[in-house]
Amino acid sequence: MNTRLSLVALATLCTASVTLAQISPYVVMAGDQRNFHVLQGGQVVRSWSAPAGTAQYQYPVTVTGTIRTMGANPGDVGAEYDFSGNELGARYTHPGVASRCWDGTTDGTSNYAIDTGGMVTRFDRDWTNPVILFDAGGIGALTYDPTSDSLWVSQFSGSMDVVNYSFTGTMLGSFSTGHTQNMALAMDHADGTLWLHDRNARGTFEQWTTAGVLVQRVAIPGMSTENALGGEMPFPGSATCTLRNGMGTNPTDYRCTSLPIVGGTWTSTFNTGANTTNTILWASTSPGTLNGIPGITQGEVLISFPNLLFSLVGTGDISLPVPQLPALFGFTLSTQGARVESVGTPIVLLNALDVSFGF
Repeated sequence: MNTRLSLVALATLCTASVTLAQISPYVVMAGDQRNFHVLQGGQVVRSWSAPAGTAQYQYPVTVTGTIRTMGANPGDVGAEYDFSGNELGARYTHPGVASRCWDGTTDGTSNYAIDTGGMVTRFDRDWTNPVILFDAGGIGALTYDPTSDSLWVSQFSGSMDVVNYSFTGTMLGSFSTGHTQNMALAMDHADGTLWLHDRNARGTFEQWTTAGVLVQRVAIPGMSTENALGGEMPFPGSATCTLRNGMGTNPTDYRCTSLPIVGGTWTSTFNTGANTTNTILWASTSPGTLNGIPGITQGEVLISFPNLLFSLVGTGDISLPVPQLPALFGFTLSTQGARVESVGTPIVLLNALDVSFGF
């Protein structure tokens, strides 16, 4: 595995003006159904259920390099997940002070939630040490806006407005969606727009500018039976690995076991077996599709090979030190994994991971 060449490529590419157009993953929690969903590009890209030992309702959701949830009710237990829904071991118990919480957000240093009475509460990143900040009026949702260091808050009933508050509860601005039941409020930090679930038309999500202009309204297939009330998108600068699998024909065995944190080590696993002789990680500047590669007759190519940046070959997990370069924050690669097998299909194409470098 030639990591030196790949590191040189990363260092070179991060200084170039290369951007990848993509919609940030939108993580929502449907408590009545006990389900988490990741929404992207107008579809559900993956789902999982709240695991045993955790609460059915985990509406307070924060998304950085991982997904951290708190149990909605005092004493209820939330958990930490990766973007594929794998448990990472941590547990977060609702510490009380606030009543039932309906949504969460983070500024990267603290977490925030809104409860049944409309009280907005600050927590540490592990959902401990609650401090009530202000009263937003009633059940609703909230998200953090780093451009103004403030919170956007919506209401389930009683108001059609999405209101921008300072952390002391001063109203900074607002706009009306024209309907109540504005839940799962999230900011897409890639473009500064707001997303929410219109619970009047379950499974229908809206994108708004902070000036109150409706960008789009989309009914997402498979979500009409899901009562999604909590939701968030990745906080800017978060290291993420987002699974992508095209037509769904490739095994989803390629995943990150450690995130691409700037200054850290990014490690990927490939679910190797007794017949696996090698593992391959391809990294491109963009996604893509291809009918075939010489020597590969099965599976779907999910990255742009004409824009291939580097490839790494190993015999198991592949680790890559990430340079401590500020320009890497927010930089994204489209990657795909593969296994070389001694029996059966010689090269097994796996899923893609869209990788974003960050903290």
